[in-house]
Amino acid sequence: MQYFKKVFETQNITQSAKELFISQPALSRAIKHLENELGVPLFYHKGRNIEPTIYAEEFYPYAVKTLETLEEGIKTVSSVNEKIVTSVILYLEVASVSIPNLVRIFLEKHPDIQLSIMQHHLPEEVTDPVLYITSETKPGLTNVPIIEEPVFVAVPKNHPLAKKEKLELEDIQRTPLLMLSKNNAFRHTLDVALEAKNIELSISSTTDDPATLRSIIKQGLAISFFPKISWSYDEKDAFVLKEIADLPLTRTIYLSSTFTKDHPLVKMIAKTMKEFYLG
Repeated sequence: MQYFKKVFETQNITQSAKELFISQPALSRAIKHLENELGVPLFYHKGRNIEPTIYAEEFYPYAVKTLETLEEGIKTVSSVNEKIVTSVILYLEVASVSIPNLVRIFLEKHPDIQLSIMQHHLPEEVTDPVLYITSETKPGLTNVPIIEEPVFVAVPKNHPLAKKEKLELEDIQRTPLLMLSKNNAFRHTLDVALEAKNIELSISSTTDDPATLRSIIKQGLAISFFPKISWSYDEKDAFVLKEIADLPLTRTIYLSSTFTKDHPLVKMIAKTMKEFYLG
């Protein structure tokens, strides 16, 4: 492409070879090879000079675009290489059930990057890039939505509320609930939605560990809110999921970081989580 572009612009093999720092025979062979691949003549001789054929006139703008695209690709690769990531922190505010799958895929695709998994506390001073799995967008960061999922109320199968097709607001207001503590991102998402409707809950107890809450719910020992996709509901579990009439609840899980949304790490983690949750 570069050889053809130079010859097209100078219309002189000798001058083109000099500017390209190659021999004239080598340049002539390269042009002949390109003509053979295209199946058409690109230049014809006119005295000591050459002139482009109609085929060369048509092909030239595409050659220019191709070289420009190649140059952009080289600059992008160089830019990524200058900002190579050797270690990263994956901080899961939500969706911790995906940790084993994420770690496996991450180690397969990025064996040279040291991965640190954190959940309950992120140190104030960290030097490694942090990627947050969260249910709330973070100001100043790139927030890539991964999934949007419905949130239901998990009710033990032997509880009277399990027989109702849908729950009423008064059902959850008068029923003691097991909830996550207020510093949890999922709890905050619920609080914002319920406060907007002026709904006050009867909370019997709280836990700061989502895994503990899920375990208690899955054993049918408590009533609580349950994100259907990320917490992996199974009909064989000892509870059923009930929608609240006139109060549809959803949450969106985001991948938030200082990286751009097109960064390879962001794209890999977002793709892995979507495949894990949505199949």
